[in-house]
Amino acid sequence: APYVADRSLVVAWCLAPVVGLLLYRLTMVMHDCGHASLFTARNTNTRVGKALGYVTGVHFVRFKLLHWQHHKGYGEPGDPQRFHYLGISRMTGAAFAWHVVKPLLGANLRYVFRESLLHPSNLRAAAATGEIVVLLVVQLGLAALVTGMGRHPSLVLLPFAAAATFGLFLSQLRGIAEHGVGEPGRDETFVRSHAHDWLGALLLYDVHFNFHEEHLRYPGVPSHQLPALSRELAGDATRPTMWQTLRSRAR
Repeated sequence: APYVADRSLVVAWCLAPVVGLLLYRLTMVMHDCGHASLFTARNTNTRVGKALGYVTGVHFVRFKLLHWQHHKGYGEPGDPQRFHYLGISRMTGAAFAWHVVKPLLGANLRYVFRESLLHPSNLRAAAATGEIVVLLVVQLGLAALVTGMGRHPSLVLLPFAAAATFGLFLSQLRGIAEHGVGEPGRDETFVRSHAHDWLGALLLYDVHFNFHEEHLRYPGVPSHQLPALSRELAGDATRPTMWQTLRSRAR
């Protein structure tokens, strides 16, 4: 970004979708760390999860706790992720289009702010444990990199803006594909898995997130084992890709 900004600051800000995508994909790795399934040692999962949290600005412990609430009752009132897909089956075409687009304006930040390291309760917890020192070192290092050692100060906001817009936009698209039914008479407690496709793997999921039904049913199974688990449970059943599901929701 700073090297692009040396020629054009406007073009450098156009990197926001790429930065948002990278930060979004890091949260998927954090997800597996939260399940203690990425590494065999539980402490390694915690350390890596916290380290990625310092980079993404996400409080790992709070992120993990809220995600487990999603597992306990997805689609129900206590589900912290239900804002992704709540009421989609009753939306008009225009309402659904606005629901899809509004994260790009930062409208979903209010739902996920409690996971942010900037949330007052998370900052207090980080200060109490001393982790705030590590957070500041990491964030100052990233700020130095993204601004070109201070050549372009405004770029310090690029990662935050990218995460709050494009990152949350991609997260919601995946949530709609996984749970958003979009059919009259069906509620939000529905869950589906999807076939692999290269564009979906690039933009919407990593670490086999497309096998969401299997993951919710067997959360302790490591992600690299989900394809085999899916074949065991579903056999050769044909599944849509996430893009096909999203297109069907938009009709």
